[in-house]
Amino acid sequence: MNPAAEIIYYYLLLYTLGCASLAFMYHLVLYIQRKERLLLYYWVYLFLLSLFLLSRVLLSKDQSGHAHSTWLFQFWDELLQLLFYYGYIEFVGRALDIRSYSHRKLYFFWKTLSTIILLIAVCHVVLMLTHTIEIRNRYLFRGSRLLLIVISLVVLLTYAFKKTTLFQRYILAGSLIFLVTGALAFASYVYHFSIGNIYALGFTFIGEVADVLLFSAAMGYRLRITYEEKEKAMKELEEQRELVRQKDIERVEVVMETRYQERNRIARELHDEVGSSLSSINIFSTVADQYIQQNQAKAGELVNKIKLTSEKVMENMSDLVWAINAKTDDTQSLVIRIRQFASSLLDAKNIRLEIETTEPVQQLLLKTDAKKNILLVCKEAVNNIAKYSCASAAFIQIHIKDGQLHLNISDNGTGFIPGTTRGNGLLNMKTRCKESEGSFEINSSAEKGTSIVCSFPLTRISN
Repeated sequence: MNPAAEIIYYYLLLYTLGCASLAFMYHLVLYIQRKERLLLYYWVYLFLLSLFLLSRVLLSKDQSGHAHSTWLFQFWDELLQLLFYYGYIEFVGRALDIRSYSHRKLYFFWKTLSTIILLIAVCHVVLMLTHTIEIRNRYLFRGSRLLLIVISLVVLLTYAFKKTTLFQRYILAGSLIFLVTGALAFASYVYHFSIGNIYALGFTFIGEVADVLLFSAAMGYRLRITYEEKEKAMKELEEQRELVRQKDIERVEVVMETRYQERNRIARELHDEVGSSLSSINIFSTVADQYIQQNQAKAGELVNKIKLTSEKVMENMSDLVWAINAKTDDTQSLVIRIRQFASSLLDAKNIRLEIETTEPVQQLLLKTDAKKNILLVCKEAVNNIAKYSCASAAFIQIHIKDGQLHLNISDNGTGFIPGTTRGNGLLNMKTRCKESEGSFEINSSAEKGTSIVCSFPLTRISN
């Protein structure tokens, strides 16, 4: 090399060493902080590159001539160069995400290239230690460089036509520049030519600087994308948490509103059903006290009314306490209570009772008001059967179909013509069904029995 080429070579070497060393230290800090595997591979590559460049500075007392022919220089220079190239190939393969299951041919070439580099390094060490330096210089050095350039070119050009991300395009561009400058360096060394006083490894140094800059830009871009994705994920997570908190607030509000309505309903029922009955008992007892000396027969009638009213109060209170008891929310508890009431009443009239339910019904949980309304509809219907039907059998069926709970109460009694009855029994049953957003239907005819069919939407009556 002429003096001008030597100066350019030396400054390129120092500049490349500075770039590689700074990138090496920066990515070492990044790896310690983030513990990311790809950062580790990039750090190893930069470390080996910096070590190779540093050895060039230390082992070349002057950067030309006889110094480059010493055994020590050739041994370490070639070994470190092959090792840094191995680290380079490993990093590039992982950065391009070449995998055995998605890029079978590329994966084969990539691993083949890595293996060849290690084999060349072993052959280099053996040849240098056995002092067959001429063979190493003539065959191994030139043949290995040509082979590595060809295989690298095949891998990179094949990958260039695949769909890539911006990060991978950075890596691909840096690798192609490094490959082109490496090919120029090899050709310059073999055919002894220079371009603008740049000779042999000078081309490689330019490629390595471009390579480090592009790779570092790629890693910076990747870190930025990772940070943005993490920020986006954190934002989405916070939005989900806020949505959950809002739903929790709404759920609590619904629970509070339900409790408020339930308390009002219980208070209203106590006032309407129990309060009025207790007022009647109070009036009856006051009047009976006035008649007890003057008209004992009249006083006896009032005492009997007090008894009947108090029994009604006790029954209503029992139904109310049962309805608000959370332990009786399942439909099975409802069926048991209906059976207890109907059996005691119908047995006294010698009326056989059959109750039929399906398995899904037994697993259903009922709301308090729906539970109470269904019970009272059943009690009213059973009372009517006991009092008026002259039946020998009564049937109660409870089943679920098409999102509805169906209640069917029938008998084989004398029946009646709808619209000819007096009293509030049927009206009360219809009102109870309406309160739970259900439907009420009655079918009856003389001597053919009576059937009452009620349907309740599960979304309204079930918890």
